[in-house]
Amino acid sequence: MLLTIIILSLLCLLSVAVNVVLIWYNRQAVEKILFVSDNIGDTMGLIKEYQEHLNSLHEMEMFYGDATLQGLMDHTSFIVEEIKAFEQIYSLTREEGESSLDDRTEYETEKEEA
Repeated sequence: MLLTIIILSLLCLLSVAVNVVLIWYNRQAVEKILFVSDNIGDTMGLIKEYQEHLNSLHEMEMFYGDATLQGLMDHTSFIVEEIKAFEQIYSLTREEGESSLDDRTEYETEKEEA
């Protein structure tokens, strides 16, 4: 009987130790996923901003129809579509309607007002 209690106690301690390690590992994994999610979202915002700037440049009378700018616009659109494949990941840390581009625009507006 005593041997059974000792074995069960050791198994319980082993189980607690394994659970503590798994909880620690899960926290580390979630932190890394959130870090990657934030960075992908920020990168997507920057690329969209660049795409809008490039489109406005291409529409200028001086550059309208330029093949080089058209190639850049096509390449930028391709990159945006590829990053959209990861939208599920970077939307984990964002509320609906919230984006890093909106945050940066608010910051720049506040900075200009000051």
